Amino acid sequence: MLIDTHCHFNHKRLEEDLQACLERAAEADVRQMIVVGFDMPSSEQAVALAEAHPGVLFAAIGVHPHDSKDWNEESESRLKEMCALPCVAAIGEIGLDFHYDFSPREAQYRAFRDQMRIAREAALPIIIHCREAYPETIEVLASEGVREIGGVMHCWAGTPEQAGQVTDLGMALGFGGTLTFKSAEDIRQAAREAPEHALLVETDAPYLAPMPHRGKRNEPAYTRIVADYLAELRGVTLSEIETITTANARRLFPRLQ
Repeated sequence: MLIDTHCHFNHKRLEEDLQACLERAAEADVRQMIVVGFDMPSSEQAVALAEAHPGVLFAAIGVHPHDSKDWNEESESRLKEMCALPCVAAIGEIGLDFHYDFSPREAQYRAFRDQMRIAREAALPIIIHCREAYPETIEVLASEGVREIGGVMHCWAGTPEQAGQVTDLGMALGFGGTLTFKSAEDIRQAAREAPEHALLVETDAPYLAPMPHRGKRNEPAYTRIVADYLAELRGVTLSEIETITTANARRLFPRLQ
């Protein structure tokens, strides 16, 4: 079986045919999925979806760097409350995004650090969004003690050298559809070289569909395409990648057990 460690059933592009998506995922032997929040309303929705599909869907809750300008005491209090829910598997997606800078960088740093501290208090791992901010993100992760928290760099897109820095901090790397893109040789090199214990597969559905579906809506069933591609890159069987990535996901996200 496979676990999609990052998808967005809380996005309108997947809401309309949720049940059909779940059925196609099951047919592809994708048995568990983490629905990831990106602001407080989508985090609440992730929880509602996970509670409606126990054992299949799990929630990650958090405020994305794009929305960190809205991070406040009320958000912090509610996030802490939701951490106690059994269906909540992680804090995320959180981090830094210097590509768009939709929120001031000062606000991004504040929300990022605050949510890492909440994760530590709740004994939950973190799911990191990082775009054009790898050195800065790695510095925050190290200074906030990510080794004690555990987490994954979602949609890995850094250099192979940065991948080594991240895995040295005890973090996992999430590989998705970008692994299959022609221009993504650095991502493929990171996937070849990463230690086995750091490998996770994801889709980021509805975004970033793998080849040959690039440009179309992504969905969790395509986790199998990513896993198959990763197996080929590493010279192992698909069955081995299934075993490795599922074990890694369950170790990182204990509430998936």
